[in-house]
Amino acid sequence: MDCSLTKRADTCPVCAEDSVTLHQCCPNKEDSLCEPCWSKIISGEIERGRIGLLFLQELLCNYCNKPIERDRLPKDLQSRLNNILLTIPKTKTPKSIEDFNYSYKDFNHLTHSLTNEKFVFLSQRHYKALGACIDIYIQSVMKSDQWNYKEIWLPEKSENVDDHHDQVNIFTSNDFETNENGCLILLQGSGVVRPGQWARSCCINESLDIGSMFPYMKKAKEHGLSVIILNPNQTSYVEKQLCDSETNERAH
Repeated sequence: MDCSLTKRADTCPVCAEDSVTLHQCCPNKEDSLCEPCWSKIISGEIERGRIGLLFLQELLCNYCNKPIERDRLPKDLQSRLNNILLTIPKTKTPKSIEDFNYSYKDFNHLTHSLTNEKFVFLSQRHYKALGACIDIYIQSVMKSDQWNYKEIWLPEKSENVDDHHDQVNIFTSNDFETNENGCLILLQGSGVVRPGQWARSCCINESLDIGSMFPYMKKAKEHGLSVIILNPNQTSYVEKQLCDSETNERAH
């Protein structure tokens, strides 16, 4: 049901274009705008990463400084916003980018699975959770038949275990131990990035061709080089072990 308050008018007060219908989407009746103007406003907030405020009823109208009411926006805008809401996982512990209704398709760009729209920032928590799932996605591609990289957990244990909370993973090409032509060592910068990517933000907002190590892995293969991908950032377990060790020493 369209809950927007509308009125017929000769012109929109913002664009001054003739408009059949103006939509009152905030408490001030004088700030009723045409659909194209509301579309520009909402699109601008999406570009600025502020659209999450609309869902929290905290996005203020530029003219009356009162909250914009989402259910009063034009139908097409409401439909677009509802699709953006679908990128919020239904589970508290998402395990894949599909849980966010995102996927990597054409040219390795991250897009909405239903609308093909690019990633829309909602909150830092949402961004961080999606980023963690992108880590999983990239590493799963590295281990797939496409690349066939070997995942090695360090420090090594005498038995194979599923719990790796006290280990870090690195990756090697399948010819790492036999290739005598040379080895390319890939090492990402500091921060939250994990093996297989240079920058999480580029993997999300640009493409895997820019944010991931796949192009370098491809070049290494073309030049007959083996590859090892290190993981210097995932050291939380080391810090915990050092802390526990210091605590035990003080206790004795």
